[in-house]
Amino acid sequence: MQLVSSTTGRLAFVVSCIIISINLTAQVNSPYSRFGIGDLNGSHHIISRGMGGIRAAYADGLSNNVGQSVNFANPATYGSFYMISYDLALLIDSRTLVSKVPNGKNNSIYFIPNYIAIGMPLDKKKGLGMAFGLKPISKINYQVIERTRSAGDSIGTVYEGNGGLNQAYIGIGKKWKDLHVGFNTGYTFGRKEISTKKTFLNDTIPYNQSNSASITNLGNVFLHLGLQYEFSVYKKVNTITKATRNYLLRFGASGTLQQTLNTSQNIIKETFVVNSIGNPIPIDTVFRQDNVKGTVIMPATYEAGIVLHKTLSNTAGLFELWSFGVEYTTTQWKNYRFNGQPDALNNSWMVKIGGQISPNPQAQRNYLNNVNYRVGFNFGQDYINADGNGLKTMSASFGAGFPIRKWRAYETQFTVLQTAFQFGKRGSNVNNITENFFQFTFGLSLNDNWFIKRKYD
Repeated sequence: MQLVSSTTGRLAFVVSCIIISINLTAQVNSPYSRFGIGDLNGSHHIISRGMGGIRAAYADGLSNNVGQSVNFANPATYGSFYMISYDLALLIDSRTLVSKVPNGKNNSIYFIPNYIAIGMPLDKKKGLGMAFGLKPISKINYQVIERTRSAGDSIGTVYEGNGGLNQAYIGIGKKWKDLHVGFNTGYTFGRKEISTKKTFLNDTIPYNQSNSASITNLGNVFLHLGLQYEFSVYKKVNTITKATRNYLLRFGASGTLQQTLNTSQNIIKETFVVNSIGNPIPIDTVFRQDNVKGTVIMPATYEAGIVLHKTLSNTAGLFELWSFGVEYTTTQWKNYRFNGQPDALNNSWMVKIGGQISPNPQAQRNYLNNVNYRVGFNFGQDYINADGNGLKTMSASFGAGFPIRKWRAYETQFTVLQTAFQFGKRGSNVNNITENFFQFTFGLSLNDNWFIKRKYD
């Protein structure tokens, strides 16, 4: 049998090595990541990011110009796989925090892997496909310094945290004509480290610094369900050119059931000093408790949407001309519990609007006509409610899929360079701290037939 081609294989290997070699410790400072499970990364494919977050009703893999990606946000799409897909992405995230009291501004940036996903058809005739991969769910990384005075002396407090959640998943998708269903399952795992360090400065009596910290490891299985249904609303056939223009409507929905993460927590309260190079040296342990068992209740998430798209089929194949969609997502974060305790959270919701267009996918000379251009917008309420005033969020996005190697009838490869830009804001005038962010995501969708039986030796 012939395995993956040398071109696709080398490209996948090089990019995978780059992802693995990246240092995952991000240099971002977001005090909002102190709450809940941290800042949600928005587990979106690059295509979805460029379209404002549209994902429940998005599907590809059936046209010659878009290629095939792994839409892990809705496993119902796995049943449409017609070749092996290898998807991977990197994320650059830049944030600016603006505080009213005290008045100040802080900038931070980080560069991390965003996801790795592999999808493959199990039985093309029966519409059965599978996908698996790894993706981040949230990121915890903050450092907040507070200086106050008590009885004429200065007190310095440093709040720090890092960690986050990830998911390793595997899923199956099946299609019956216009109906597609699927599920993902796997393991959610992560770590949450938080600490509070205090320094008491007295003119006459020296005091040791104190540290109160906890390290929590989390993990358990999860279940994610999805479905899509598509039908034609209008079709026009040109009897002369034999070309068919088809307008189709696709409904999509997905949901992650409420899950319970098992936790193991280490708690310590100690005094310490800082050595000459800035590292803390413990002096005395006041309290310590290891391997404290508990649970974290992760709430259910539901999303549903609709996409209208237009296709053109002729003797050259099937082409996606444009698509436009609207979706709604909500998560019941008020059900969140960390070892039995609630947090400063709200039920979140988001409305997402987006689309993509390919100007002329059959153009031979103008490359830009072959590019798939995307644009989107979303708005809603974030799940964090740190000050009790809620946290509005909104963002605009655009992106493009640049075909590097286009599909042809006599070839098995289709490679697309995917890009997405997002500009957004969390918070409004009622919040003391607002956050502006810019995200640039780029990656590859590599498609190939990996296992082909040779007809001739």
